[in-house]
Amino acid sequence: MNTLTVSFFRHGETKSNIEGRCAGRTDILITENGRRKLKELKSTYTYPVVQKLFSSPAIRCRETSDILFPGMEPEIIYGFWEMDYGILDNKPVDILASQVGKERWNKRDYSAFFPGGESFLEESFRALAAMTRVIQRCIEDNISTAAVVAHGDILNSLVRACLDTDMDLRNFLICPNGMGFEVQVDKEKWFDKQRLQFVRLLPEGAPRTKPEDTPFFQ
Repeated sequence: MNTLTVSFFRHGETKSNIEGRCAGRTDILITENGRRKLKELKSTYTYPVVQKLFSSPAIRCRETSDILFPGMEPEIIYGFWEMDYGILDNKPVDILASQVGKERWNKRDYSAFFPGGESFLEESFRALAAMTRVIQRCIEDNISTAAVVAHGDILNSLVRACLDTDMDLRNFLICPNGMGFEVQVDKEKWFDKQRLQFVRLLPEGAPRTKPEDTPFFQ
């Protein structure tokens, strides 16, 4: 079977999320409240049952994996590390936005980059390479369902580069902690044309922030 169903999730709440900082490569834990919220989501809504689990190496993603997919050992994909903000790592969002310009920040303009870090274009290529690794591993193990626990900007990059959907993309670019979306991909065709077909938001029924209510887009 060539069709692979992948469920993407953003990690649980961190102190940086609460303070409006972009943690980037700063390896921080989920907050106690973040763990509680993940457990509430897990007990209230239905999360997919998958054959294989992948995760960013960040501890916040590995903690999230343990809560959302108990008993599964995630395969670590280093390409799913969050954006490298360089000397601005773990700084407030408004500082990062002022560095590259608010409009370019909101658009995640590929030419925008951070001193000592990477550009959004570099991150996009890295996310695509990481997704390719996931597909290769699923082909090797004859897997048809998988989950990926990663970061906001990594998910943003995949959405912008690959996602086929009629929905407003802003519904994906502000993915809440512990939530995500499901896609389907033709494992063989991916190597020729990198496209992800949107299936649904996850977990189904969980309330999500409206784009217009999010400072990210104001």
